[in-house]
Amino acid sequence: MKYIFLINTFSLKDKTNYMIDKIEEASNKFGFKYIIETNNEKRSTEDILDSYKNKKETIIVIGGDGVINRALNKLINTKNTLGFIPFGTGNDFNRYAKEEFKDGINQCDVIKINNKYFINIACFGIDAEIANNSDIIHSKFIPKSQRYNASIVANFIKFKAKKFTVSVNKEKYENNFSTIVVGNARYYGGGYKISPEGIVNDGKMELYLVDKLSRLNVALLLGKIKKGKHTNNKHLKLIKTNKLKIACEKEITANIDGEELIGKTFNLELIPKAINIYYDKRLIKFLTK
Repeated sequence: MKYIFLINTFSLKDKTNYMIDKIEEASNKFGFKYIIETNNEKRSTEDILDSYKNKKETIIVIGGDGVINRALNKLINTKNTLGFIPFGTGNDFNRYAKEEFKDGINQCDVIKINNKYFINIACFGIDAEIANNSDIIHSKFIPKSQRYNASIVANFIKFKAKKFTVSVNKEKYENNFSTIVVGNARYYGGGYKISPEGIVNDGKMELYLVDKLSRLNVALLLGKIKKGKHTNNKHLKLIKTNKLKIACEKEITANIDGEELIGKTFNLELIPKAINIYYDKRLIKFLTK
């Protein structure tokens, strides 16, 4: 088997050369063929992926959840297989993979949101504002494990719940929701277990609607979400579905797998078994140790 390793140099920065050396070492140790690609200011991740379109390659992206999302959006509906090595801030999709994936090919549902796709989590409201605070989430001065928590503190001060209309299963829910989360897998925010029952090949997505809450109650709820103990909370409604619509009175910025998405209306539909994900615990352990 030949692997195409795509290194996101913006995530790895000064560790890029280290990763190149580790890939070469892994190829000698495990006996596989490989090509190494690196993005830069002149050649983007998308440019590289376009060059392999429909060549039936296994393309392994090295970086965080955002680069997985960008690769997914290029590889969906092609003959390529997507693999990943977690080397980002949150690595939340890898948390799910460690729990559920077998080594080799794993067929996964994806969720289409307007004209884009995601495989892990989409959020709207305070969760999106926390995740989209790039000054904190990508700060080199804050440890990776604490960046999401730091963003929570920063966004609590200014956050105001927004009025949403959510249409799902012939029902409409109108409220000033604190947050709305749509899950395919389980984790976001660097380990918060928002969707504990999420399975990426069960044909359903999990919709979480959280009522307008005080800052104190939001903080208490987040504490429960961290451990996946929130699903019976009286301020939260869980709905499983394969199609829904989220609308807001004003334009907002949502967050899908670490990437920003701006709009007033978001149409979501689950596409069953739409992408093959290659997972290799042995390789991940070797390249990230």
